[in-house]
Amino acid sequence: MLQLIKHSHDEEEEVQEQNAASNISLWVDCYDDIFSDFDLRPYTSRNISDDFLRELRKLSHETDSHIDELRLLLPERARDKTSETIITKRLHGHFIKNLHYFQKKKKTEGKKDVMLSLIGIFMMVCAGYISSMKSQTVSLHILLVVFEPAGWFLVWISMEHLINTTRKEKPEIEFYSKMTKSKTVFLNT
Repeated sequence: MLQLIKHSHDEEEEVQEQNAASNISLWVDCYDDIFSDFDLRPYTSRNISDDFLRELRKLSHETDSHIDELRLLLPERARDKTSETIITKRLHGHFIKNLHYFQKKKKTEGKKDVMLSLIGIFMMVCAGYISSMKSQTVSLHILLVVFEPAGWFLVWISMEHLINTTRKEKPEIEFYSKMTKSKTVFLNT
């Protein structure tokens, strides 16, 4: 009987851990902690604080699963339902805008790198063709000297850039993807 109760308690703790892992909770003193101190515009157009985003990133990277809720904890006296509705929309809009930006950037950079690789391959094929002609003309030798290293350079540099861009954009896309799927909730502290 004791073992059964303990097993049930262990399952309950596991469910609580999973639930905690799928939620992010941040404590803020006031709504201004979410936004940039230098931006005095209203909440509808104000820039999100870099410190706030950095903390969100840190917490979101601690979990591999999706994030169900972004819980913002405020003192009860500082809460205002109208402001919370505006801030929720603003945060969600920010996350969606940045997700689309990084997805588009990754796609654009990828296309550019593939195009440069193809140009490099074409230059190497041209160099191979010129080399097979066994011509003694100076102009063909100059073309060979230019095409061969330029082709290799373009292929290697574009492939390296493609890999690095993908590696650099992946965490941003994962973060914003998680945050666009999460629900923002304001709670009392």
